[in-house]
Amino acid sequence: MLVWLLACTGAPSEGAADTSQERDGAPADTQVVTDTDAALDTSDPCSEAMTVTWNSWGRGFLTESCQGCHASTATNRYGAPEEVVFDTVDDAWAWSDRILARAAGENPSMPPAGGVTDDDRTRLSWWLACGEPGS
Repeated sequence: MLVWLLACTGAPSEGAADTSQERDGAPADTQVVTDTDAALDTSDPCSEAMTVTWNSWGRGFLTESCQGCHASTATNRYGAPEEVVFDTVDDAWAWSDRILARAAGENPSMPPAGGVTDDDRTRLSWWLACGEPGS
């Protein structure tokens, strides 16, 4: 899965340098951002993602993991809303935010029976968070 790293500060550990004084002319309660910090803050989370598309991976994944309930031809949708259909690449992209949240988010709830590997959830994130809509 994609992991977003956030930097935070806490209380200085015992023996740490006194940080209550001004640093680089900034008041003690102001965070000073260094060039290294700025480089980390502006990194692109998709910069190291593999290219994943509907044709290379998405179609097969949705067919195997989602269309049992989310195909327009599904005989038993097991409670899936009628309008939530993933038959085409455009269908998938129309629902991409919801797919990401429910199937690749921090606590994925789809598919409800499980069976999706962490690697496939990562690929799903790469495809819908880093890919071009319609790809």
